[in-house]
Amino acid sequence: MSALVASVATYTVLLTLLLACGEHLSKPAALSTALAAHRVVPAPSTVAAVVIAAEGLLGVAGVVALLRDDGGRLLGVVLAGSVALLATYAGYGRYVRSTGRAVPCGCSRVEVPMTGWVVARASTLAGLALLGSLLSGAVVPVGRAGTSLTIVLLAAATFTALLAHLPAAMHDPTPDRPAAGVTRGGVPG
Repeated sequence: MSALVASVATYTVLLTLLLACGEHLSKPAALSTALAAHRVVPAPSTVAAVVIAAEGLLGVAGVVALLRDDGGRLLGVVLAGSVALLATYAGYGRYVRSTGRAVPCGCSRVEVPMTGWVVARASTLAGLALLGSLLSGAVVPVGRAGTSLTIVLLAAATFTALLAHLPAAMHDPTPDRPAAGVTRGGVPG
């Protein structure tokens, strides 16, 4: 059972890092513009480039580790680096939220504000990366095709898609406007 959980966690983190890197590369100005709006880091363009490179390098190194099947040694290192990166995202997001500024998160091509859901997603991914790093020797490698790998890939793709869309799905752009047919007091109109 631990092999399944560790594998799904690992593949979810790696797929998310690769997806994030791809999205940032497809619209590179989005992250640096968001970082500039946050007014936290100096040289937002440089920080954005480092973040995109880190996501890409960790994602690719993780895939290489899964292909090598070295007992989880390289994979453990990659996932430990992922924990550091994703925990930094969570802490940074929490700090930006504490400033009270309504700013975009810069997490993807879609402009989503920095909400608690962005922080929750980063925290969840950091936890998954930690789990994967602690159990890296039990992760099903890509070269060991079979039912286990198929289940892991399907579950990881599902979790990656859900986590990728979580902040946008949970964002309500009009919190002060009542839903159609409902009065301000919550009574149907």
